[in-house]
Amino acid sequence: MQIRERRDADLEQLEELASRVQASDGYPIFLPDRDFRRFLTQPASIAVWVATAGGRIVGHVALNDSTSEPVMRAVTELGVDRPALYVARLLVDPSNRRCGCGRELLDVARREAASTGCLPVLDVVDIPTAAPALALYRAEGWREIARVSFDLAGTRLDEIVFAGPTA
Repeated sequence: MQIRERRDADLEQLEELASRVQASDGYPIFLPDRDFRRFLTQPASIAVWVATAGGRIVGHVALNDSTSEPVMRAVTELGVDRPALYVARLLVDPSNRRCGCGRELLDVARREAASTGCLPVLDVVDIPTAAPALALYRAEGWREIARVSFDLAGTRLDEIVFAGPTA
């Protein structure tokens, strides 16, 4: 497996990967018009990586300087003494799970955030299919710092917010 920066030419494969993840896990929960390209590219990220194996893309992660307002407010209310960067759109092809891909992608994004002096943060919708992701975050030293609930276009989201290790 290799991890590299995402290219525009990767987006077609990534749309297919995101579709498989949604069919398997129900993520993303909110996806207007089933527009996977928009999900992958909006809002614009400060850095984006893909994992490849055998010449095909098997994973994706982005690092953003913003996320949903309730999550950013929760981080601010904690009185964190440095800016946060948000790990987003972590996807691993269901047929390539349990091989370390998610762990590696998560670590690349975490290290990038920490290298800039920022606190790495991520949020995950608290649904039953998120249990493996939650286990991964906890096993990798991410600690729960908040829980938020909000409505997004009529969909109620309950999210767990994590801060990652910075060393």
